[in-house]
Amino acid sequence: MSDDTTSQRITAIIVVRNGERFLSDALQSIAQQTRPPDELLVIDGQSTDRTAQIAQSFPGVRYLLQPDLGIANARNLAIAAATGEFLAFLDADDFWTADKLAVQMTYMLEHPTFMYTTTWLNHFYDPGCLPRPGYRPESFAQGIEGRFPGTMLARRVVFEQVGLFNPAFALASEVDWFARAQDAGIPSAVIETVLLHKRLHAHNNSIQRERYRQEWFVVMRQSLLRKRGQSSASSHNDIP
Repeated sequence: MSDDTTSQRITAIIVVRNGERFLSDALQSIAQQTRPPDELLVIDGQSTDRTAQIAQSFPGVRYLLQPDLGIANARNLAIAAATGEFLAFLDADDFWTADKLAVQMTYMLEHPTFMYTTTWLNHFYDPGCLPRPGYRPESFAQGIEGRFPGTMLARRVVFEQVGLFNPAFALASEVDWFARAQDAGIPSAVIETVLLHKRLHAHNNSIQRERYRQEWFVVMRQSLLRKRGQSSASSHNDIP
């Protein structure tokens, strides 16, 4: 890790629970970054497998045991604990390309008005994982746009503007966060390069389709209400 003390510090964040099978791959992809992070946090959601040992065996890892459960709570704990001015998230079952942080950091320093960037991603099947319906073929080849924490590099201050991840959503907290950011008009950009490889395996949270679908509809309804509220406020302000 670098000893950079400027405002260009990056904190890389992994949240994990019982991720011993994939965690080493994720950590290795961070260690191999051409622009290494200045800090690496692993937030462990009370794992009962070898997650803690694996995380703590990696050089430079700052390991924190999550006092509660939930992905949103874990990410919020990381945001509070991070010392970097830029935050990058990686799920423990995915991995970054080696130039992920370098590409995004260069872009954001060249475009200081953008509060966060996201990138393209591609999917791949873990050996033994059966093919799943609903995934576009191009997401396994040239890649697709991905609005996920794993593709995001964010200025830390954006979480003061948008707020933290909402723990009321077990599966859709990231969808909710990006919807709130978009509704608030937060300046952002998409870098059309695959910088995240997203693994499909037997235990992805996203396979809990019905609950995710229910939460997604709640997020969309709340977004619509926010937009209607903004529209009503705008109309009211236009009245002489």
